Amino acid sequence: MEKLRKQTPDLLKGIAVILMIQVHLTEQFAQQGIYNSLIGEISLFLGGPPVAPVFVAIMGYLLATTKKSQTKLFVRGIKLLVLGLLLNIGLNTNLLIHIFNGNFNLNPYEYIFGVDILLFAGLSIVFITLIRPIFKNNFILYLILAFVISFISPYLHNFAGDNSSLKYVNAFLWGNYRWSYFPLFPWLSYPLIGYSFQLFKKKYLRNKPNDLFRQSKLIIIIVLGIILIFTIKYAGNISCNLEKYYNHNIIFFVWNIMFMCFWATLVSFIETKTGKTYIFKYIKWLGKNITALYVFQWLIIGNIATEIYKTQNINKLIFWYLGIIAFSSLLVLIRLKIKAIYKSKQFIIL
Repeated sequence: MEKLRKQTPDLLKGIAVILMIQVHLTEQFAQQGIYNSLIGEISLFLGGPPVAPVFVAIMGYLLATTKKSQTKLFVRGIKLLVLGLLLNIGLNTNLLIHIFNGNFNLNPYEYIFGVDILLFAGLSIVFITLIRPIFKNNFILYLILAFVISFISPYLHNFAGDNSSLKYVNAFLWGNYRWSYFPLFPWLSYPLIGYSFQLFKKKYLRNKPNDLFRQSKLIIIIVLGIILIFTIKYAGNISCNLEKYYNHNIIFFVWNIMFMCFWATLVSFIETKTGKTYIFKYIKWLGKNITALYVFQWLIIGNIATEIYKTQNINKLIFWYLGIIAFSSLLVLIRLKIKAIYKSKQFIIL
């Protein structure tokens, strides 16, 4: 039972990456009529609350369980920042070539320094690594900081002004910049919530988590499900407005916390019942390899989007969706095989 329960984060991440790919296709490939339709709204919602908030909260949750040193965690954060910048260049390679050839009158730096989730994840790990020696294992401090950041984020003023260079730094931290998808404020609140929950669970629920979860799962699903049904329109309006979604306020943050509690509990329940089926094993495999899958799917989508931006109908979108998931999975599998061969050869040499 314990083994199954620990696989829930992988299942949550696997579902998140599947939903993420579909929303990337809606944003990049879908005809504008589809994007503005009910189908587009559903796609944007499914690519919202169940994806980025859940993923980065799990990142914080797992970060609280790691036994790695401060130095290793800090280096991990820096590596993600570098990987994020390289990915921006990689996924926009086709577009950048067109820009430099004079085919498109666009600012290349807005694409190179676009603050996507890998860059945010790296910055978050660096930030949390720096505050860990101060906050130690006090879950309340992380919880308070999460709410403070969420509350003050809409009121933070851009410090870059007219400085064309400084605005790229500003975009990493906060501000309504077009290329700032996951600024540190308010998104840092989610890994802090995940980190806080893990510390709370370790302190108060370590000896009897199974009994507690078993008794309360159904109640949590029902109560939060009712609340979410009556507030879904509010959340949907924000999720479908990307500017509001990327720079949301504390009310939406609280709604996302309720949604994550509902969603994680529901997925945990599903995992205990059907976690051994082939489809769920595959989804969990995707979750375990989410970083590599994220990189591969963006390299494919980003470069193809330059040629077919917002031109695809529903049938073509389905074709692209299935094809990109399959091809990205194949690339992840090849990467794992190459990595295993490299390790085995290294072992033989040693």
